[in-house]
Amino acid sequence: MRYFKPDFLFEHFSGITIKWLKENNITHIFSDLDSTLAAHDQHGTKEFEAWLSQLRENNVQLVILSNNNQSRVDIFTEPYRIVGYGKANKPATSKIQRIMDEVGAKSETSLFLGDQLFTDVWCGKRLKMITALVHPIEPEHEPWNVSLKRKAESVIRRGW
Repeated sequence: MRYFKPDFLFEHFSGITIKWLKENNITHIFSDLDSTLAAHDQHGTKEFEAWLSQLRENNVQLVILSNNNQSRVDIFTEPYRIVGYGKANKPATSKIQRIMDEVGAKSETSLFLGDQLFTDVWCGKRLKMITALVHPIEPEHEPWNVSLKRKAESVIRRGW
C-alpha cells in the first residue's frame, strides 16, 4: 500500500509554492494534466498561468505527462510552450524514464504531481520521485472510468 500513498497532499496545484519547491530541492515537475492542472478537456486558467510564470521565473521545469491522447496534450501545452507527452502509459515507467533523460531530470529533484493514486502516485513512486496528490479539479466532468477508479482509491485512502 505504500506505493499508493503520496509523500504530500495538496488541495490544489497552486498550493505547491516556490518556497516549498526550494525547500524540497525540486527542479522538475512531472504533472498529470486532466483534473490535476485543468478540468477534464479544458484549457488552463489564469491561476495556472500565474503558477507557471512563477515556476519559470525560478527555473523549475514543468513537463506534462498524460494518458490522454497527444492532441489533447498539445491543445493545452502549445499556448504555454510547455513540454507535454500524451499516451504516457502511466503507471508504466519506461517512456517517462526516457523523457526524464531528455530533459535532464533526476529522480531526487523531481516531483510527480497528479490527482490519481493508481496512475500518478504509483508511477512517481516507481520512478523514485517525490509524489504529490491534489484533489481533482471538477471531478463531476470526468469520464466514467476515472470515477470508478476513484471509488477504489477511496478504500485505500481510508487506510492512511
